[in-house]
Amino acid sequence: MLAVAELLVGEDVEVAFITELDGAMPAIMETGVAAGTKIPGGDDKPTEFIRVVLSGGAERDLVTDSPTVTVEYFAVKEGRAARGAAFALAVLQRAGRVGSLGGVPCYGVTSFSLPANLPHPEVPDRFRYQFTVSADLRKSVV
Repeated sequence: MLAVAELLVGEDVEVAFITELDGAMPAIMETGVAAGTKIPGGDDKPTEFIRVVLSGGAERDLVTDSPTVTVEYFAVKEGRAARGAAFALAVLQRAGRVGSLGGVPCYGVTSFSLPANLPHPEVPDRFRYQFTVSADLRKSVV
């Protein structure tokens, strides 16, 4: 009889990033900034918000994925957007040093681009600073 091998499944990367950022950013920025995967719409759009988008990546080894994630910080004031993005990057890099990103075992976070001012054409009333990182995240055994 054949043995059934364990399944190693990658974590929900966007959820891990959002959990990490939501746990730290409101206290750092002293405002109700929240992270999500979509740009809030309508008249009740917050003055500041973070968007997290999984944008690729690769498998590092059998038990570790290295997803690439783009993080965008939107704010009404340009200085707040720049500072918020810098702090968001620092929060994620700290998670890599501590060894847990949003509750997922993490072996490091590598920055591919530092926060840059990149206006978003669909959100003309907010400044956007974005950066790209890769996180080495352990897969789950199923």
